[in-house]
Amino acid sequence: MNNPKRSLNRSFYNKILIVMILCFSFSYSQSLQDIIEGNHRSSKNKARDEYRSPLETLQFFGLKDNMTVVEISPGGGWYQEILAPYLNKNGQYISATYDPDSDEQRIKDRYKSERDRLNAKKGLYGNAKMVAFKGNAYGEPSSADMILTFRNYHNWVGNTEFEKLRAMFNTLKPGGILGVTDHRSNSIVDEKGYTCEPCMIKDAEAIGFIYVGSSQINSNAKDTKDYPGGVWNLPPTLSKNGLDKSILKKKQKELKKIGESDRYTLKFIKPSL
Repeated sequence: MNNPKRSLNRSFYNKILIVMILCFSFSYSQSLQDIIEGNHRSSKNKARDEYRSPLETLQFFGLKDNMTVVEISPGGGWYQEILAPYLNKNGQYISATYDPDSDEQRIKDRYKSERDRLNAKKGLYGNAKMVAFKGNAYGEPSSADMILTFRNYHNWVGNTEFEKLRAMFNTLKPGGILGVTDHRSNSIVDEKGYTCEPCMIKDAEAIGFIYVGSSQINSNAKDTKDYPGGVWNLPPTLSKNGLDKSILKKKQKELKKIGESDRYTLKFIKPSL
């Protein structure tokens, strides 16, 4: 004979179990490693993981899947295809990108290309947003938990670095994190794509950032930094600029063995109020 009390207890615990399963399923998101290994990434892009160390780099910066993260100038979207899917469920990915209202058609075309790329895979990028380089912040002031910029600083040095850093500072919440990687110079001279690491730190501190520390995750001791065409002679660009045409094939083979550039990886924080 069935015990009514036992049946009620079993029913109660079954309901609790169902609720726990539902809560887990709604809160679950893929791990960063899962995203990096995902089939949505091309073999060509995955081949660069050796030199860009995305898992270790993003862990060093302290990335969490519930953050609002702004990526500055994603370009072809190498990091975007990792960050946007990772943040798609619980967080928010924001691309600080080209201005669709620009007078230059090439800028409009690049904006459209990125927009189309994000729209093409709603399952991965459905939550992603795009903001243009306008005003004193990238989107809403004090709205981001983290800002990341990969290999962009060398394009700003001597021109717009303080403007860009100030906009990042304004965009971050108090206590927000700024993560930076770029090609590292062996001196204080910024030349041919390589930039001065101590100088970059001083620039950020001048804006108000607190320097947290550096990592050698993306360093490369094989990079001699003396190429006629600068850092762009190295992979992935493999520019022919300045290279002797008579030995071009041999030289590029040697450059491929070096791999991608020696890079610094720096972490800053915006002071809390």
